[in-house]
Amino acid sequence: MSESSRFGLGRVTELDRKLAATEIEHARSTGAYDGGEAARRLAHVRRAATRAALRAAVAGGAGTAPPPALEAAPRIAGALWAAVSAANFVIWLFIGLIGGQWDPLWLIWVVLGGGVLAVGVWGARDRDRRMRTASESAP
Repeated sequence: MSESSRFGLGRVTELDRKLAATEIEHARSTGAYDGGEAARRLAHVRRAATRAALRAAVAGGAGTAPPPALEAAPRIAGALWAAVSAANFVIWLFIGLIGGQWDPLWLIWVVLGGGVLAVGVWGARDRDRRMRTASESAP
């Protein structure tokens, strides 16, 4: 089962907690964690309210979980960009059909400008992920 399907965004169920606890116990039994570290991670699993916090309890420290809003931001920005671009295309089409004024630059600036912003949000989320990964792997 992939990491994203096991611990996606949203509320934690008891099954999620049991799965995370099983992973921590397995890591302890193979020597990846000592008893104290496993107990600390299990305590974080019991207190986790979101799946992002649960993922952080299994993967690393308590402060390493990305904010859920940051994880969802690229999808929201992409959907908002697509909706605004579609609305602007319809408006541009009506202006062209009714008034005969086909100004392609207006449409291009709106579509490309929103696309640049959506890509920027995506890049910010990916940069945050890389920084969190680098800080977790640092000693």
